Amino acid sequence: MKPFHILSCGFILAAACLCGAAHAALENPPADFTFNSWQKDHPPAAPAKRMVLIQPVKAGELRLTPTYACCSVCWGSAEPVDGLSLEYRVAGGEWKKGETPPYFLDAANYRGSIFGLAEDTSYEMRLVSAGKTLASGTFRTWKTDVPVAKTIMIDPTTARYPIEIRDHGTPDGWIRYTTKPGVVLGGKDLMSSVFRVTDARYVLLDDMVIEGGGGNRNNAVFISQSTGVRVRNCELYGFGMVGDPLFTARVGGKPGYVDAKGKERAINWSSSIMIYPGSAEVTVERCYIHDARGRSNSWYYSHPSGTEGIFVYRVDHSTVLRWNDIVGSDLHRWNDAIEGCDNFGEGGGFNRDADIYGNFCIYANDDCIELDGGMQNVRCFQNRFESAISEVSVQGCMVSPVYVFDNLLAPCCDEFGWANPCIKTSTFNPYWFSPYAGIWGNWFGEKGFSPSTGYKARMDLRDDNVFSTGEIPRDWATKYPVRDLPFILNTGVIKDVRVSGDAAAPASVTFTAEATCALPFRIRQNFDADWFAVTPLQGVLRKGTNRFTVTFVPGKMKDRRFWRSAFLVQATNGLSRCVSVYGERTDFAPPERPVSDGPRTIYAPEFASAVLCGKKDEMREFEFELKEGGTYWLFARAKGANRFTRAYVSLDGGEFKVAGMRLWPTHAVWHMLFLGKKGYCSGGDLVGGFKLEAGRHTMRIRGTKRDPFELLGLAVSDQPLAFEPR
Repeated sequence: MKPFHILSCGFILAAACLCGAAHAALENPPADFTFNSWQKDHPPAAPAKRMVLIQPVKAGELRLTPTYACCSVCWGSAEPVDGLSLEYRVAGGEWKKGETPPYFLDAANYRGSIFGLAEDTSYEMRLVSAGKTLASGTFRTWKTDVPVAKTIMIDPTTARYPIEIRDHGTPDGWIRYTTKPGVVLGGKDLMSSVFRVTDARYVLLDDMVIEGGGGNRNNAVFISQSTGVRVRNCELYGFGMVGDPLFTARVGGKPGYVDAKGKERAINWSSSIMIYPGSAEVTVERCYIHDARGRSNSWYYSHPSGTEGIFVYRVDHSTVLRWNDIVGSDLHRWNDAIEGCDNFGEGGGFNRDADIYGNFCIYANDDCIELDGGMQNVRCFQNRFESAISEVSVQGCMVSPVYVFDNLLAPCCDEFGWANPCIKTSTFNPYWFSPYAGIWGNWFGEKGFSPSTGYKARMDLRDDNVFSTGEIPRDWATKYPVRDLPFILNTGVIKDVRVSGDAAAPASVTFTAEATCALPFRIRQNFDADWFAVTPLQGVLRKGTNRFTVTFVPGKMKDRRFWRSAFLVQATNGLSRCVSVYGERTDFAPPERPVSDGPRTIYAPEFASAVLCGKKDEMREFEFELKEGGTYWLFARAKGANRFTRAYVSLDGGEFKVAGMRLWPTHAVWHMLFLGKKGYCSGGDLVGGFKLEAGRHTMRIRGTKRDPFELLGLAVSDQPLAFEPR
């Protein structure tokens, strides 16, 4: 066997055989298990199909599946073993104790992982109980530097898109694709894939700049039915599809869009890289993914759909995403920075034996990463996930175990200021097989972690997790994402930058890089981050202290109040140190009338602002007459001290229903009123529009004692985008 994939697909047979009474695996939900509404619509796979998807080992068999830094362990045992422990060592070295794998009754298997391994190294492991070795095996971890047998230099003047790759390299001779420095493949109008990698073996896409790609299966890089593919040190941007939200209909179960040709369609799965079913041992590393063509809607309207950085779709096994920078912005928010598919399928998402580590994912309207699916020995560690509605989703967890440890989970919010718990588990383990999640050593910001344990869940939430409502500690912000670089910055976050008029206060911010050796660098930032500049822009870090300046450009910070982006101090190999940037234009005032008065936009007559705090006589009434029937939305212009505020609204004499709003205490914003919703829309909803006939209508609004707010205006309109609370 060759070093790259030694043991990755095969079994190692253990001679040990367990004795004792047979312990039958559960094949059906227990008698006391009751399906909820989601489970009734998404029942678990039939037992036979489930076993095919899990691929369990037989009693007495041991399967070891290594990657660069970890190794999955699966051992068949007819029943749990008292006092079982896992030990491992570098071949011939001292034994170390590892995490004991959890036992899973569904397949009569122990499943778990060995962490913190060195690359390209031979290891031994054993499972021990009462001084006896019950199973043992050896494995070798993957190596970064692979032998290249052939390099193909792509000439953009003769390239025909998509560039089809079907090469079959070998573990001892990879096929490398690259370009000359300065070349950009693809183009801003390219809607096909730039690369389609199909039925390929041991192929390396290396050190390229890739623009364009249109979306699902026309992604910039589309990988299908291939083994041993690596995408390394590439820059990808300008991918995905553009469309105007279609608020009156859903297309394919997703919020609809009208594309550039006027066609109604769902826009989703529009990622730079898609890893499709049948693929195994795929690595994406040291890539800078940014500035998608389009954007994703937020939960303010409905379940997000739109662009993603990387999409992982029911792969076979052994996917590794490491040291990537997946940087969105408020103009180009991700749906998920890293998204999966088949969230409640046993083979869904990353499926099994996957590592996601050292990544920087920021500015998503849903999750920074969606691990949902099989999650059988899926490991997520040493990442920095920031500014999303949730940082990590582990819903479903249909096989498990999943491990989320040693991450910086730093919420800010989606583009309109809404945040959920850092780890989303609202439908974790919706079934009966007692899945396991190891949640260790993470830093949680703000909302932290709110597990939904379901039926006999094993949520291993350890005491070494740090829960905080304050600022990200400097040592976390500068260390994460964890990367092996010979320099470190003295900051990882620049915030509280306030701009007004034509001057910034402060006009600039300085930071330093402490280097242990000379190292070439360049500053990377998204195209739409032109509201600040970092100097020097490129050069060589000298050993010792290096000083940088971030200068803000108030003249480009005009059309909204909050400004969010990031920049990278990047080495030539693609590894970088990351800094998130948060600015605010304090004198920005959203327009009192975002749309001119007309037959389909009507404002309430001016009235004196009032604080609505639940008193019966503190109600505002708005009578309006529509000349044209159609779909309309209701809006309130308000501000309030409670970030989440509940109003109560009645339409045309109906009962008062709750309508959640996200407000600021410092300035008034227009907010859509979702009657009957405590917050934003749920996944099955659209966006709260009302079918209203021509004629007279009445809206009434009141507050509560718990959530007082100052009301400054009311409106009805068919143009919800214009009223967004920016």
